[in-house]
Amino acid sequence: MEKKEKAQGFQYAFTPSELKALLFRSRKCPLCAERLIRERTCERVMGRDVNSRSDPFFIPNARVNRYGYIFRCRKCGRTFTLREFAEKR
Repeated sequence: MEKKEKAQGFQYAFTPSELKALLFRSRKCPLCAERLIRERTCERVMGRDVNSRSDPFFIPNARVNRYGYIFRCRKCGRTFTLREFAEKR
């Protein structure tokens, strides 16, 4: 059995409007008004994929967990990313 290696960092990336929607907005489907289920997603990437000129925080060969959120509607079956959820009204 293969041993899972620990991540050496993590990243959450939100715009101010996305963070506001995540924390304060009512979680109702914009299409059918049913309550949405929030799920956290995790993607393992290498530090070189996360680094940018403005934020060279991670070492290029470090393993980084990149977290995000999606919202699912049970009634209509629609899935929204955090960006789509923040933009919908």
